[in-house]
Amino acid sequence: MATAAHASSVPGVKAAKWLLPHERALLASGDLRNASHANASSVWLEADSSVPADGMTVVYRPMGDAELLFLLQHNQLPDTQPYQAIIEGDAGRAYAEKYLAGHKWVDTSPSSVVEFTVPAELIATLFKRQHKAE
Repeated sequence: MATAAHASSVPGVKAAKWLLPHERALLASGDLRNASHANASSVWLEADSSVPADGMTVVYRPMGDAELLFLLQHNQLPDTQPYQAIIEGDAGRAYAEKYLAGHKWVDTSPSSVVEFTVPAELIATLFKRQHKAE
């Protein structure tokens, strides 16, 4: 998971006071690491990608704080998003992180990239139904 938060409890980063409680907890536990550059005006937290077991794959979803908080509270994505993007594999993570770095734009203001480990067959079936190549 990568997350960008505006906001100094993260050494060398001026913007850390804006971290959400779950971000602070994951950073303190070592599950996330600070990848921000020295004098950054925002915080870039990241974790290693999971290595899926046989028959499984990883997909990534860029999302904003409200969507992520809903996911954390209800263990499901909200039905308020008209377009639920999922992008598969290492290339998918790199693509999803472009939204955080400002190289891609969408009006939902993504601030995190969330990783899901799911059955590969499910993703193959979903992508057969609808897949937008970019």
